[in-house]
Amino acid sequence: MKSRPNGRTWAIACAAGVLVLLGFAYVVRIPESPAVVTPPGAPSVALVDPVVIRGTMLRDPTPLFLPTEFNSSRQEYVASPPTGAFAGFPAQFAFDGDQLDLHLPPPTVVPASPAEALVGDPLDAPFVGFGRADYVVQPVDKRDAYVEILDAGTGRMVYGGAVSDAHPPKTSIPWEPMEFLAAVDAAGLVGPLVPTVRSGVDEVDSYFSRYLAETLRVGQRLAPGFYRISVGP
Repeated sequence: MKSRPNGRTWAIACAAGVLVLLGFAYVVRIPESPAVVTPPGAPSVALVDPVVIRGTMLRDPTPLFLPTEFNSSRQEYVASPPTGAFAGFPAQFAFDGDQLDLHLPPPTVVPASPAEALVGDPLDAPFVGFGRADYVVQPVDKRDAYVEILDAGTGRMVYGGAVSDAHPPKTSIPWEPMEFLAAVDAAGLVGPLVPTVRSGVDEVDSYFSRYLAETLRVGQRLAPGFYRISVGP
């Protein structure tokens, strides 16, 4: 004789069936239908708010150094009347006489020497002039020319001094400093002096070219090498 299943067995079987259905529903999905995209309608014509326009202009990436109504404005220039030292003088468009009556202060008398300038010092500084005297300018020795000889390679001066025995020709045009280039070897000058800067007077150039070679004898005075010889008054 067979036994019938009781209520507990049926409850377990139903629960197992429900779990199987849930698992099957989780694994198997019904594909969703694609969403219907509604095409955009034609833009409606409407008035734009002025506040939106100004906001767009303020966010405009245009460089701010360009003049706009927000960073520049035209100001009317109003001339102001003269003030300070130029105030209080009425306009005068015509003058009588040959000279202008400007009422200038009397001219200041400049002392002839520093010692005379110290005479007007205040009485509370009686010793301000002690140890002071006029600067004595020593007269320069009379000369007709000054000669400087420089090494052309190093620029070192090898000779410099006034030449009292030089007597260039007197001309109506003042002559300017001149310069010669000299090449010297063990035997003396290698050829005549080459003028690189002229004095402006041909007679003076010729005279000093002969004077340096024959009278001053730079070929015998200098060691072999190249030299720049400057002659000035």
